[in-house]
Amino acid sequence: MLKIKILCVLSVVILLCSCWEDSAHKGYTQTDSGLYYKLRVIGDGKRKPAIGDYLQLRITYKTEKDSIFLDSYSSNETGMVILPFNHSSFKGSFEEGLTTMNEGDSVSFIVDGESLFRDFFKVKLPLFLQPGDAVKMEVKLNRILDKTAYGQTITEYKNMVEDRDIEEQRKLKTFLDTCQEHYIFFSNGIYCLPISQGTGYTAEYGDLVKINYSGSFLDGRVFESTYMRGQSLEFKIGEQGQVIKGIELAISLLNEGGKAKFIIPSQLAFGETGSSTGIVPPYSTLIYEIELLNINKNNN
Repeated sequence: MLKIKILCVLSVVILLCSCWEDSAHKGYTQTDSGLYYKLRVIGDGKRKPAIGDYLQLRITYKTEKDSIFLDSYSSNETGMVILPFNHSSFKGSFEEGLTTMNEGDSVSFIVDGESLFRDFFKVKLPLFLQPGDAVKMEVKLNRILDKTAYGQTITEYKNMVEDRDIEEQRKLKTFLDTCQEHYIFFSNGIYCLPISQGTGYTAEYGDLVKINYSGSFLDGRVFESTYMRGQSLEFKIGEQGQVIKGIELAISLLNEGGKAKFIIPSQLAFGETGSSTGIVPPYSTLIYEIELLNINKNNN
């Protein structure tokens, strides 16, 4: 009888262990609010955040399968974001975990994806996530700033941005002064050099368009081309995340069947961060040759 009881206990233990092994969040600790966390690196700082501080963070966002979909490097070239430390934006938010971190600590958090996008980012859940999906956040607390230090950091960053912006404008002026082609400047911020006039519709919000294009730097180096890939690009006007803003503005100047070259400054292209692939550096003015092949009008 005793042997049977022992076997039963062992069976329960084995069953529980197998459940832990199968857990989607193996190795993480869960708080009462539902936040999962795992300490990655212990920093050498001794200070923890307090209400009113500003936190300089390095953050990487991943799906449950560890596919990176957002990184603080995509926000600015410092690779850091600065968040005011007030309160958690939702139950089980990573902000709760920040209260236990010292400067230099790196922690992995797992949070509810729908709550993160709705309550923290204030946007809809992206298409690659479903309700109920979790998001992994790799967070390093680089530095804790008081109000004075925060102001100094923002001033330094603004000065750096201003210097880079002035340099970009100088390069563009040199290009326009020395090139043999006469570009027309438009009030939306881009320059246009017509190549061939189309005869069809112009594209409007919600229309599905098909284009061929070639993107290059001011020195003529091509960094992407549908011609080289042998496949045109199709996307819906106004749908976020499809193309850079400058391409949409350029297409608005073309009739179906038209073709032109456009100079697009960085604020309408990949901005102060550059492209997520690293191919286009920050503050890069670009030249796009665009051919508007087809427009499917949105009749809704």
